[in-house]
Amino acid sequence: MKYNVLRFDTVVSTNNTLKKLNAPPWTVVVANRQTGGKGRNGRSFSSPVGGLYMSIAVNAPTVEEKLFEPVKAAVAVCVTLSKYLNCRIKWPNDIVSEGKKICGILAEGTGDKVILGIGVNVNTPAGYFTENNLPHAGSIYSITGKEAPCDEVLNSIIECYQSLGERSDIINIYRQKSITIGKEVKVICANSFYFAKAVGITEKGELEVVKDGDTILVNSGEVSIRGSEYA
Repeated sequence: MKYNVLRFDTVVSTNNTLKKLNAPPWTVVVANRQTGGKGRNGRSFSSPVGGLYMSIAVNAPTVEEKLFEPVKAAVAVCVTLSKYLNCRIKWPNDIVSEGKKICGILAEGTGDKVILGIGVNVNTPAGYFTENNLPHAGSIYSITGKEAPCDEVLNSIIECYQSLGERSDIINIYRQKSITIGKEVKVICANSFYFAKAVGITEKGELEVVKDGDTILVNSGEVSIRGSEYA
């Protein structure tokens, strides 16, 4: 499937840029740098030169599809980045390696599409994370000592995304790549939190946890893994 890549030097946010364009599915906005990169739950996403900052418009007319696309994106990114280093998925869609977050994904619905914002720390030096007090962040380069071509990573992510099979196959890969299943976690929803054990991922991509003997399906919010650097 063809895709159209629009390149920018600096933008506030690739997601915002793509939304304003109201472009058709499989339009990709890529920037060398973001001045106001967005993370989940209103956080900022640090976006220095050396990273890959991209947003993809995909067709998702139903709520269920909008909720599943970030799961699919996490699998595509994790499979792609596994060519460069050992990495796993922390629910719902952070990609981590050796105790460091190397990629974040932010999905935003708009009309019958969803915009998938994907920020990958590709060639960012370790010193950047130290200087900017980002102890839980890392990059392909800071972990392996080897640079990777950003365009190669970009094209591989999109091509992997487009080649993924049925939903059940995607979920099976997600489960295999999950670093959350089997761990004691802190579940954070809105202004409250609770502790539980993560036991599985449903076919919809929900996190299944057990708290005081009760099974709970978590479909929003976030988790931190207790006793781990994966915050």
